[in-house]
Amino acid sequence: MLGIKLILALGMCVLTVCTGRHSVLARERLLCGDEIVKKNDLSRLCGHKGCLNLSQMLYFKNKKIWIVGDSLMVGWDGTKLLKNNCPKLISQALRPKVINNRYSFSGAQISGNRNQGTVDLTNNVSQIILNSQFKSVDILLLSLGINDLNYSDNNIGYIQQRLQANIIRLKSNNSNVVIIGILPFESYLKTKKRQYQLQEMRAALTEVYQSFGIPVLSWQQAGFCIGYSSLNDGVHPKYMTYRRMSTTIINFMIQNKTIQPIVLKKQRLFVSNGWQTNEQGYRQYAKNNILLTDWQKIGHTNYYFDPINKSVVFEK
Repeated sequence: MLGIKLILALGMCVLTVCTGRHSVLARERLLCGDEIVKKNDLSRLCGHKGCLNLSQMLYFKNKKIWIVGDSLMVGWDGTKLLKNNCPKLISQALRPKVINNRYSFSGAQISGNRNQGTVDLTNNVSQIILNSQFKSVDILLLSLGINDLNYSDNNIGYIQQRLQANIIRLKSNNSNVVIIGILPFESYLKTKKRQYQLQEMRAALTEVYQSFGIPVLSWQQAGFCIGYSSLNDGVHPKYMTYRRMSTTIINFMIQNKTIQPIVLKKQRLFVSNGWQTNEQGYRQYAKNNILLTDWQKIGHTNYYFDPINKSVVFEK
């Protein structure tokens, strides 16, 4: 009987455009079987085979969980900061020893740099590894990428390189930490700076995570249909969407609680082709990982690149 209900729920999600009451119910049934998460009932957040059981709760009881993310891991809904944000909902359900989202920032990107008002992953990780408490962290959630899509024109290969390099830095400073990747959620912004699509970004980040053997949460594979009506401003989720997001993350963490820490080995080569802005704020152009210098014509514009730092000095 339950199997029939799940099939019907899946059919509802596929046949609708992910808006309205029916698709919301379909999403919730996909996440939690036949149990629908009610507004004030965190005890019904479900695990892989039902709601949290004793062994699952005991597993997370002594865990230290850190979250490195963007505004979705801060709890911004487009107009205000929510008190019951994702980290808090995860904490209330799993009851870990520590949950820390102090390294999540609105506007955070994988690439970019602080000099341009962006909290990039490289500078963020530099602060993380200076914190002596990081060495005892058990689980690290990485939830970034949507701001690279919306606000950065860095090429996708460069973004892959920055994610890869910083995973290595994190693992080098805490070999026992279990990293879980969370793919970008959704964006309906009409104007984006990127030269690629959201699905390309998700695929690119998945390649990096999987090259390490890191489990990756894909919202689509988890059965989470994301419609415009689920968001307040085309990017930031509404409160009930945040709750369903939290449920999905909790389910994924439970499903992957037996994952062992990754072992660093020879890494896959990711190739930068196009514009990139590094952590020092230097705007550069790469062709097959080689940074251009001197005079170069790109498109219809001539650029002069400094031979030392490879950055654009002027254009004409």
